[in-house]
Amino acid sequence: MFALAGCSFFGPKVDLDSLTLDVAPKANDDTPIAVDFIAVADPDLLKQLSGISASQWFAEREQYQRDYRQLMSVWGLELVPGQFIDRQPFPLGGKKAAGLLVFASYTTPGAHRLRLDDQSEAWLKFDSREMSLVNAEH
Repeated sequence: MFALAGCSFFGPKVDLDSLTLDVAPKANDDTPIAVDFIAVADPDLLKQLSGISASQWFAEREQYQRDYRQLMSVWGLELVPGQFIDRQPFPLGGKKAAGLLVFASYTTPGAHRLRLDDQSEAWLKFDSREMSLVNAEH
């Protein structure tokens, strides 16, 4: 339910109706998962962030936010195993963005990063070792 909508005068932006977050009962070795959504306004910064893992993002996010605060907006939350949030309003809706990324702080190796451009609906499933985008059109 969020997408990047284009407008020639204002530029692309995040457009969202709602977001569903679905966490498996024993996800992430039964420990909380920090999740950050990043609306990135600058295409070069988007390319840079699209090439890093979640562990790199969480280790360096404070510096990224200091260096690029005008070029990105971040919404972070912590999810616990078994949690289900249905149709959560998305705080970054309407923000200027060339792209939208999500990072999840899993304890297992991997990128744990998704790019969510052009999504008309979003349901994120957080399984034991990875997150995925579920087709929400049932």
